[in-house]
Amino acid sequence: MPNDCGRVTAKQEVTPKSGYVRVAHNTSATLNYDHEMEGTKALLDNRFAPVTFTWGFVECPFAQFSRAFLGWQDQLEAKSSTQSRRKSFRAPLSESLLALEPLTTPGDRYLLTETRSGWSAIFSNGLRANDVHSPVSYLPTVLKCRGLNISCVPDRSKTTDKEEVQIYGAVGFSLYGPNETDWLNRIRSVSIANDVSGWQFAADGAVQPYEQIENYGKRKIVERLTPAMLESYCSALGIELFNSDFYGEQSLSFHIKSKIPGGPSMSIAEARSHVHI
Repeated sequence: MPNDCGRVTAKQEVTPKSGYVRVAHNTSATLNYDHEMEGTKALLDNRFAPVTFTWGFVECPFAQFSRAFLGWQDQLEAKSSTQSRRKSFRAPLSESLLALEPLTTPGDRYLLTETRSGWSAIFSNGLRANDVHSPVSYLPTVLKCRGLNISCVPDRSKTTDKEEVQIYGAVGFSLYGPNETDWLNRIRSVSIANDVSGWQFAADGAVQPYEQIENYGKRKIVERLTPAMLESYCSALGIELFNSDFYGEQSLSFHIKSKIPGGPSMSIAEARSHVHI
């Protein structure tokens, strides 16, 4: 499972933090946002944030990816006390993302959707943090392909508005393959992430030919991996990351029905209302 971001060691999985932290003050609130990441790109203009802060891809046709995902989940269900509900449907991404509601902690829903390429996309419904790490890192070992986990989170860590939540900014790119590498099946991981100790940069694995490595030595950490660079890296893989027309209509929603009571839940609109985008 992904770790909250902090100082990243060479053997830690780089998964940027995007959790909510409630800010409670009795004094009048003032806005004090970190503008270092201003101009952050977003899928569907982040109208569906926080769902569109973190998502992933598996380099496999949608039908094959769906079968492998459901087979894996069936194995997990057989070992636990959970049941699931799954539904195939067709809708544009702006409608299919609503199948992830309500957002919960921990997350209990996935949305798989086709794209206009050889990759399939996957989203989750985590309220504090989205977790698609498990499917995009494990299923490539089953399907003998690559998986990708991306994050693009605007930084709102300096808000003092008691009605809003702190969001720690991050940009992350983690590529996985079918074979064992120096760290599990990770091929390459590059990220910048903010937390209470400040901005951190991490890069592990084999450098890919499309990387703009000249930026990794810049003084400002937020300039070492920008949303534009993330978009460029994905484009080199055939993924139009922020183009909503790149995502097709064929979708599969998957809901894990646990017998254990969950945590807080919100609609996407409710969750987004607490984030200054």
